[in-house]
Amino acid sequence: MDWSQVSRSQWIVVAGTVATLIGALFLDWYSITVSLGALGHISASTGAWDANALGKLAVIGSLVMLAGVILMFIPNVQLPIALSQALLVAAAFTALMVIFEFIDHHSHTAFGLWLTLIGSLVTVYGAYEMGGRISVPSGSSS
Repeated sequence: MDWSQVSRSQWIVVAGTVATLIGALFLDWYSITVSLGALGHISASTGAWDANALGKLAVIGSLVMLAGVILMFIPNVQLPIALSQALLVAAAFTALMVIFEFIDHHSHTAFGLWLTLIGSLVTVYGAYEMGGRISVPSGSSS
């Protein structure tokens, strides 16, 4: 593969997808520490998959984004819609699930939640720049 043929927007999609995957699969979304004074402290944390259904949907969305990035580098792949539009929809869906999760539970957030949100929004931008603009037909002006 000739890496010089990879466009700037494709690199943005790859970077955003990697950040989204790291945040959704490997980092904690919520973390809390309770101090017990002289006895020490107790910590608990949870990742996206264990948070609730919205976290699970965000993980699934990030895996769909990964599949799209892999397809981006396979030549002559035919899909029913443009790959850039599919990536745009998958990344927007993932970002929306993270936003809903934040609205539902907005305290004790950890770095993974924010990395997933930022990564998916970066991917949305890259897919949009890649040509994922969804055009809506306008009505006739007769």
